[in-house]
Amino acid sequence: MALTTKVIDGDLLTLRIVFPDDRTVTVTAGRDGKSVGMAPNDGKIADRLSSIFHWSTEKVGEPGYPFTSLNQVIYGMETLARSAMSVEQFIAGLREVLEVSGTSSEPEIGVRTPSSTVVDLSPSGNGWFVDARFQTGERFKLAINKASIGWAADPPEPGRDKAVMKLLSRLKAAPAPTDEDLALLVMEVAHYSSDIAGWFNGLHFALSEQPGL
Repeated sequence: MALTTKVIDGDLLTLRIVFPDDRTVTVTAGRDGKSVGMAPNDGKIADRLSSIFHWSTEKVGEPGYPFTSLNQVIYGMETLARSAMSVEQFIAGLREVLEVSGTSSEPEIGVRTPSSTVVDLSPSGNGWFVDARFQTGERFKLAINKASIGWAADPPEPGRDKAVMKLLSRLKAAPAPTDEDLALLVMEVAHYSSDIAGWFNGLHFALSEQPGL
């Protein structure tokens, strides 16, 4: 599987993907624009990736498009890359994940279909803020910072909300994941869930696949 490294420096976000054959894809996005690079240089593959990436970022915010921010697009690429064995496999799955027009109806590798849930992730002071709005009308807001975690759900369910806080507090106190990784995981699971109960179950499942959590 590919190895990924993501760096956020001010408004510049860089995603580096190293595939098993040592080919490397670098995606950058910031105030000065967006770019996709390939090493060793392969203009054809770089152009294909750049076309997919730019198409998807232009669709962000449009009604019906499942990704509502550039951060979500980048995270979708990062998540897919971790299960790809080659650049070609990554591109095949990427077209499905980002819903690029003109793709076939059958994905070439296993990918999950996003629900119509809208999830926003944004930096907030010394931490992160996640706002998830589900197709059922349910909604939760999660604030994660260096000192604490805040959770609010609509409608509230005391038993469930207590269980959510217990799990998130345990993760917050653990050496891993980092606050950013936890926020991204919460966002990713919500993006593929239709309600809070499904999200909570999905979060448990995602954590069970990560040793040590």
